[in-house]
Amino acid sequence: MSNLVTVLRNPYPIPDISREGIWVSHGPVLGENVSVNDRRWYARLKPHERLFAHHTLNSIRKDHRLIRPKVPQDSLDLALSSIYKHDADTLVPKTYVPMQPETLGKETWRVLRNQIKTYSKPPSLLGHPVKYARPYQTEDVASNVRKGIIQRIHPSSVKLAIEGPHTDQTNPGYSRKVDGTFYSI
Repeated sequence: MSNLVTVLRNPYPIPDISREGIWVSHGPVLGENVSVNDRRWYARLKPHERLFAHHTLNSIRKDHRLIRPKVPQDSLDLALSSIYKHDADTLVPKTYVPMQPETLGKETWRVLRNQIKTYSKPPSLLGHPVKYARPYQTEDVASNVRKGIIQRIHPSSVKLAIEGPHTDQTNPGYSRKVDGTFYSI
């Protein structure tokens, strides 16, 4: 049985960018009262200290102590990291050639959101198969059922004429001739 993966907003002051690169020193500067592993790191800080200690993905990537070797340096690196396979993909549109795997929802070395994954075991089965309830239907309700959904008709939208392709359904008081002009009185 596989684990269930839940994606949550990152509560820590530093985004988890371990897939993108490595730190040369001990990491970013946070301040005296801030711990990297504390979920409620902001509770005992003043607003200006909290602003200094909290990093976004963009601000942490600009830190000079973070080395990111997988980042494309030019357009050739970007094209080589795309999903396009020259021998397998033929006659594809131009936009498909430089398309990155993240566009298709595949997980790569890039961190796109400041989120963390939590893994948990799925709930155990209760020893019986899952049974789904069916909606209660009577004979007069069954006539209004269309593909399993009960069709509720509002009294003001009832059409009294026999429907067909040539039935006139005009607004009351407004009528036009076939050529588009109005009837004269």
